[in-house]
Amino acid sequence: MKKSISSLVLPFFVVLMMFSGLFPQVSSAATYTATIDRVVDGDTVYLKELIKGTNKVRMLSIDTPETNYNGQAQEPWGTAAKNYLTQLLPSGTKVTIETDTEETDAYGRLLAHIHKGTLDVNKEMVRQGHAVTYYIWPNMLHFEEYQQAYLEAKQNGRGMWNPSNPINELPFEFRDRVSGQPQDKYVGDFYTKLYVSPADYQQVPIEKRVFFFTESDAQAAGYTKKSSGGGGSTNLVINEVLPASGTIYTKEFVEIYNPADSAVDLSGYVLDDIVNGGSSPYTIPNGTIIPAKGYFVWETNNYYNNTGDDVTLKAPNGTITDQYHYSTSSADKSWARIPNGGNWSTTMDSTPTKGAINN
Repeated sequence: MKKSISSLVLPFFVVLMMFSGLFPQVSSAATYTATIDRVVDGDTVYLKELIKGTNKVRMLSIDTPETNYNGQAQEPWGTAAKNYLTQLLPSGTKVTIETDTEETDAYGRLLAHIHKGTLDVNKEMVRQGHAVTYYIWPNMLHFEEYQQAYLEAKQNGRGMWNPSNPINELPFEFRDRVSGQPQDKYVGDFYTKLYVSPADYQQVPIEKRVFFFTESDAQAAGYTKKSSGGGGSTNLVINEVLPASGTIYTKEFVEIYNPADSAVDLSGYVLDDIVNGGSSPYTIPNGTIIPAKGYFVWETNNYYNNTGDDVTLKAPNGTITDQYHYSTSSADKSWARIPNGGNWSTTMDSTPTKGAINN
């Protein structure tokens, strides 16, 4: 069985919390008392009272599997999320409603964190694996708490992260596929303050993601667009990843591609999964050269998680050159940039091209 996210998650978050003080959260949160009328699905409820002209609440900063989106559902996870929320919030439950900077959305729904006594219900849905974090700027309250709850659920295989039956698409990915619409939100890294185009959202791990409706929103929030090389001294990219070995490929592999017209010395570059956590980093040996328009392939065993992980390439000075996050994997299949150095594929490729052109 593959490793879990690791016991180093806590030290990882200690480091993140040290840096988080550099990025203060600004909010105009308000609180209201209310009574639950009924649960609609895992992240939507109706109240008996009107607040800001509506009694429909979309729970803030979380996303749960769909029970009915354009006639399709994510089962059994959607029903499990709805049932769990119904247990937490039966009709008649007295709650405190906490809003954030933007109190309503484009559909007129109230955007809120729901508190039942001392229990943060939104966070509890994440902690039990019935929801995934989904932060959309400028509503950023409780970011570190919720992301730690997500990692706890993932590490312990709860709910949709159960390794015996893991969810194969995040809720927003499911909605995009069913609707036929491509991802349209820019995505930033909360800690580095770099953002990527919508198609490159998988470059930012779930536990660091901040979504923006527009590129100007990202810039207004103080984020800078990530360069094609991810901030390193070259344009080296992670080009293909096979996280789960099988009968055809007996080892996992990570392929690095050099799009430049000259060779690059890879001596001292580091391949890793979760930065400051997970498995021990691999340092590329001295004298390793990647040719112009060429490849470097690292093969390994039982390094990356089958149920989702980060793949990270760092320069010798510790700068992250490129990073990719996948949410699931299948034996002998790879995630790849298509073409070389392009956007990441939206589905796994059953014909990996280790050390060769992706097309």
